[in-house]
Amino acid sequence: EHMAKLSADEIILARKGHANDPKRDAAVQFARKVIETRGQVSDADLKAVRDAGYTDANIMEIVALVATYSLTNFFNNVFDPDKDFPAVKPAGSI
Repeated sequence: EHMAKLSADEIILARKGHANDPKRDAAVQFARKVIETRGQVSDADLKAVRDAGYTDANIMEIVALVATYSLTNFFNNVFDPDKDFPAVKPAGSI
């Protein structure tokens, strides 16, 4: 909540691949498609995110963020590092 500046409800929606704002919703759904297809998104997926107002540079940034968070999760899953920040309450079930 504090880092993303989103409400708990918005975080739950994002975890489900949606957002209240239509433009943000398109980005979240595209990011989910990138994950689900391992980057093999369809032309229709690209068209949807572009039609929502995202440029190719924006789309590259979405893909880069997906890759960064995936890589971070892989390292955390392998090494199970100690947490060096206070625990946060879960935002809700997915």
